[in-house]
Amino acid sequence: MAIHVTPIPRLTVLATPAFSLGTANAAGAALTAVASNSTLLAFDASTPAAVAGAGAVGSATVAARRDHVHASVSGAITTVDNNIARYSGTSGALQGYTSGGPTVGDTGIMNMSAQPLVLVTRATDVSNVTGGGTNYTMVWDNEVFDQGSNMTTTTFTAPVDGKYLFELCVACTGLAANQTGGFLQIITTLKNQMGSLVNPGAIRSAGNEAQMLATIITNMDSGDEAYATLYIDGGSDVVDIDGSTSTYASYMNIMLLA
Repeated sequence: MAIHVTPIPRLTVLATPAFSLGTANAAGAALTAVASNSTLLAFDASTPAAVAGAGAVGSATVAARRDHVHASVSGAITTVDNNIARYSGTSGALQGYTSGGPTVGDTGIMNMSAQPLVLVTRATDVSNVTGGGTNYTMVWDNEVFDQGSNMTTTTFTAPVDGKYLFELCVACTGLAANQTGGFLQIITTLKNQMGSLVNPGAIRSAGNEAQMLATIITNMDSGDEAYATLYIDGGSDVVDIDGSTSTYASYMNIMLLA
């Protein structure tokens, strides 16, 4: 009688499934079994790196790592709290500022520390500057502030093309009745602009004092200069400019509007 024995098949040791996401279909190195309720690992608990201030140019190549640097950002745009980034001119690219970048606070208030803004005054009196037809260039001996350092003791230099606002107040003393013509003006590279035309002898106070005021908006190109002049005639040069350290008797404000 012949006895037939059926061989027991050798069991195959199955490896734990370990799938990966790639750019090609490749055979695995080990036999695995996947149940219908298996999970394909696509994400893990690793925290990705923060977006850097600068990144390499992007490409279509699939990254070989999950931590990556985003392209299209350049400059230190996050070194100042609430700093505003700006478009660099390259598609999709932003950039920061070399200095003085504008910021917007949590309450929505914008601060522009580099915007041209000037306040200069006369802190001391200056005597006998006009009255007999002398055109006196105002000298400001006290700088309250000068954002951008665009002002000397006499002259403002425009740092950029734009429309600038000038506000002047000059307190004159020693006025006489025969000094009947006077004006305050801004002299710029492009034009002379009269801001006040008065009869000083008629408007003077009992103490022979008067203030001359001027508000002017004018266009300036980058590098253009501007200064203020005071002219009074009809008598002799005995008119003084009143200065003060406690109040701004004579002053000039300058602001870039647009």
